[in-house]
Amino acid sequence: MRAIRDASVATDLNARIRTLPFREGASFNAGDTLVTFDCDRTEAESRAAEAETAVNRIALDNAQQLDRRHAIGRIEVQAAKARWEKARASAEALRVRVRDCRIVAPFTGRVAEMRAREHEMPVAGQPLLRIVDATALEIDLIVPSAWLAWLRAAAPLEVKVDETGKTYAAKVIRTAAAVDPVSQTIRITAAFAPGDTSAVLPGMSLDASFERPTH
Repeated sequence: MRAIRDASVATDLNARIRTLPFREGASFNAGDTLVTFDCDRTEAESRAAEAETAVNRIALDNAQQLDRRHAIGRIEVQAAKARWEKARASAEALRVRVRDCRIVAPFTGRVAEMRAREHEMPVAGQPLLRIVDATALEIDLIVPSAWLAWLRAAAPLEVKVDETGKTYAAKVIRTAAAVDPVSQTIRITAAFAPGDTSAVLPGMSLDASFERPTH
């Protein structure tokens, strides 16, 4: 049993973790803040870059006005435009860095694992937490490849979850592209039929039963 949406959250920021609002097992909604970082310095640099951009915009406007009056050379105008474009690009880069100071949830789900703590300085690229959407699950099964003679997409099956003892209806949604030549088996993927599967969690194990068509 696995979640279709399962993600490890990481960052390349060189900043200390300020808050981790959700703890292991907690639920969250898409768009909720999962991590914030101490980015006071980056935010200050961003404000300075915005101010620098504004100054260079004024200088460019002034150069263009002088150019219309033939009171300045074209090289000076081009240099003023280049300085403004450079300042604008730097400001945009810092705006992106400031946005990275807050990580938001890409989907609704739960925190499966915490790998960082508040006030720590994370290693760039190292996962901070793992999140899963436990409402969208897929079932991976291994069956004899000989079953391909009758097993098709949308074929019904029943699965009994070991941890809960409950039985659920499901259906095949796809088969693997190749057969294992050693074991003569093939992997198939199934999905639960509509219904309450709130007690089923990623990682649970199960037994499946199929009804082979008589025809």
